[in-house]
Amino acid sequence: MFGLDPLRLPVSITAADPSADDGSREIGISRDGVELRRCVRGVQMRVQLPFSEYEGLAVRVLAPGGGEPVIFLSLEHRDDALSILLHASEDSDASAACARKWSRVTGCPILVADADGRLRNPAPVSKRKGDGMRRKRRSALRHRRTAFRTRSERVASPIAHGLHVGEREIIARN
Repeated sequence: MFGLDPLRLPVSITAADPSADDGSREIGISRDGVELRRCVRGVQMRVQLPFSEYEGLAVRVLAPGGGEPVIFLSLEHRDDALSILLHASEDSDASAACARKWSRVTGCPILVADADGRLRNPAPVSKRKGDGMRRKRRSALRHRRTAFRTRSERVASPIAHGLHVGEREIIARN
């Protein structure tokens, strides 16, 4: 039905916008984020949003008129006017693959709409103690001698003890 390929970015589309003067807005999606352009009451507007501003990728299944269910994939924002439809299809496998691709490209989680319309993450990330990055003291490279350390050891090494072996040191006195 409708679909944007996340592997072919940047992409630009025109979508319906009832609040705009001409009833449409231009949407540009790149690897950095989303850019929305429209004209409201003669004022040109351009809004750039990084993907981190979006809540996630919403997956909604709707059956219009009791027919075949249609799966909609959209980039959801807290403000509904900034949400963007990315994919609409009757094929569940294609929609799932598209959702995974968009999630990988944008870094946003996949959210599924409940029966009452609320979005939830079907696989929430657990915050266990051991999930963080490894601490420096446990690093496998902690005993490695870096170039800086090797150079400073070479420079700071004491002068060889046998510098005046068999000779007398001459010291000038006033």
